[in-house]
Amino acid sequence: MFNGKLKNRCFSISTGSPHEGDGFCNTETSFECPGGYFCAKGNENPNYGVTNFDNLGYSFLTIFQFVTLEGWSEVQRDIQITYTRHIWTLFMVIVLSGAFFLLNLTLAVINSKFTESQNRQ
Repeated sequence: MFNGKLKNRCFSISTGSPHEGDGFCNTETSFECPGGYFCAKGNENPNYGVTNFDNLGYSFLTIFQFVTLEGWSEVQRDIQITYTRHIWTLFMVIVLSGAFFLLNLTLAVINSKFTESQNRQ
């Protein structure tokens, strides 16, 4: 669904160099490039190539980033620019169910096992 979307960047028409800053774009939405730039697929993903959905491993790593609530809003913003504005609903479901339910459930199991092992000693 998001495969390669985070590689969409604004490039200079005259030099071919990428736009300074983020420069994410999408020709299908209102996030078009400024004058003198065009939207094309680049070679690099954000965060030194770590944040992407190009394969299953990186996808799980990015979803783990959402669940731990570390920098998920920047990834959401980038996906909204390069895919669609309405993707925020999917991100809210992932964050609410992952961070506030699954993570706390995991911590509760770890705590109960630790308490059980302390009581045995």
